[in-house]
Amino acid sequence: MKAFDRYSLLCFSVALILILTVFIGSEEYDDKDEILIGIVYEIHKTQNGYTFLLEDCCGEQIKCFARNEPADSGIYAVTGSYSDDRGILFVNSMRETDNEF
Repeated sequence: MKAFDRYSLLCFSVALILILTVFIGSEEYDDKDEILIGIVYEIHKTQNGYTFLLEDCCGEQIKCFARNEPADSGIYAVTGSYSDDRGILFVNSMRETDNEF
């Protein structure tokens, strides 16, 4: 009977850890704003706003969508959240930086 109790407790603990890992791991990117600084280029007007590419300091190119048009290609600080598949960054705010960094 003691072996069954230990086994049950072990199985319950492992199952609980797996469930918590799934729930905590899936919320990693939910509703979190990203703050990025990079070079904005390839600005295109769309029906609902503007798309552009942002190249960060590591050389990663990030596709972005914003309702407001970037003034021109240049260095911008961008705040926004990613789509579910992390394929595009929806910009909440954007400001051009004048070599402040």
